Amino acid sequence: MRNKILLVQPQQGSSGAFVRHIPLGLLYTSASLVKDGEPITIYDCRLNPRGWEEELRALIDAETLLVGISVLSGTPVAEASKISSIVKGVDPQVNIVYGGPHATFNPESILQNEPHADYVVSGYGNDSFHGLVQCLKSGSQPTDVSGIVYRSADGGIAVNPKVEAFENIPYQDIPYDLIDNYDVYGHVGHDSRIFSMYSVLGCPYLCTFCSSPAQYRDIPGKKWVPLDVANVVDHIEHVVDRYQANFIYFIDDDSFPNLKHVEGIMDEISRRELKVKLGFRGARINEIKRMSDEFLEKLVKAGTNTIHVGAESGSDRILKLIKKDCTAEDILECNRKLARFPEMKTLYNFLMGVPTETIEELNATRELMLAIVRDHPNSIIATPNRFRPLLNTELYDLAVEHDYVPPESASEWETQELENAASLPWVDEKMKKLMDMMLVGSYFVDRKATKVASGNTLVERGVRLIDRLYGPIGRWRMRTGNTVFFIELPMYRAANRMLKYLTPSFETNKPTLNTAETRAVMDC
Repeated sequence: MRNKILLVQPQQGSSGAFVRHIPLGLLYTSASLVKDGEPITIYDCRLNPRGWEEELRALIDAETLLVGISVLSGTPVAEASKISSIVKGVDPQVNIVYGGPHATFNPESILQNEPHADYVVSGYGNDSFHGLVQCLKSGSQPTDVSGIVYRSADGGIAVNPKVEAFENIPYQDIPYDLIDNYDVYGHVGHDSRIFSMYSVLGCPYLCTFCSSPAQYRDIPGKKWVPLDVANVVDHIEHVVDRYQANFIYFIDDDSFPNLKHVEGIMDEISRRELKVKLGFRGARINEIKRMSDEFLEKLVKAGTNTIHVGAESGSDRILKLIKKDCTAEDILECNRKLARFPEMKTLYNFLMGVPTETIEELNATRELMLAIVRDHPNSIIATPNRFRPLLNTELYDLAVEHDYVPPESASEWETQELENAASLPWVDEKMKKLMDMMLVGSYFVDRKATKVASGNTLVERGVRLIDRLYGPIGRWRMRTGNTVFFIELPMYRAANRMLKYLTPSFETNKPTLNTAETRAVMDC
């Protein structure tokens, strides 16, 4: 009888050499099935980039019911296609199920262009995936399972509407034990055991390039829902006590629309004397303008050492176009405020190649990066994102007006990596060269090697060596905007290809007990 469920996390782009988060989406998706006692295995291709194919083949047997793949757009689409082909090559009877962000926005395209995909979960996955598994076990079609897209008997594509509501999995139901070793996850430059979690659901803003407004548009009522403060801190305490987490990374779309909610979490962490570091993925300039020094001091005191800020552009026109509710001067003002708290690294995100953006506006973004680093020595300039048109967003429609043709096949999606501007028809050669220079220069403009690559792993030693050799040139290019004889790009791309096959170690100075030992202690 087929009843085994294998959930697979594909490889990602070159950023996988620097960051590897736990496959939280797969844990959320499997929560109800684990409660039912279904046999589930999680396999993470990122842990063995040079040998995952053979390991995957070995996991498929006559009892395998399905293989579920969590897919982001870009390189993971091509990787998911490889996984599907391998699985079907071992056993054509195994069902292939796509899920994740890419599947949510492109379900029909997946089935039209990926012959090995059998089903797609669109939207939140736990209830839909649970219903799909029950249908597959009984041999019936998932005609009444919300959020499932599949090939119907007449050869067409059947689309079951997804439930328009937030999905909140109680932390007690998250099957963390499906992962045997948490030491293999982390960030370069961190010696912590990092656990990602949510403190809120949704996002109240309408950024025109972002998928969140499109994802939450049809959910009735409020688009931003804070979770109960005590429950959030109970969750933190749970992963600290049971899995020795010592860094909590809030992966909310935006944590700070209501500062009192964050303040409540900080107060409760301090009251319980939990010894953890904290990071926040989502913060906007209009929110930081409302933060007092007392509030920021409280963040630092509770353990916050990283906050990600969406700066996006140095052009006021572009900031208005993408609905960031701020100006370039606001960004500089907030950066100077955050500089007063050097214990907390501020990581700034940027966007390049927005439709109608001019080379002068892109240069304004370059100048803003330089000003941020000058005013805030502990700031970090993230690798700027090349604009990627996302279906159902406002800027997607504007991109199509400017002759953008969306990718369809897996190979076409692979060319859509955030570091490749070739698919944006409005970007001319001069602007593309500036984007490429800023992409490479962002690794050096803030002296990242001294801030986030202080360890002794192969990747970190390599980063420091490259910074010593090329850093002065990269910083000079960023200061001057000079792209003449930009021969660095082929070398950068070659390095990216090499990084894809590296397995970074994140285990330095982590807690000494492994998860199995921790469970034994906690269960005594």
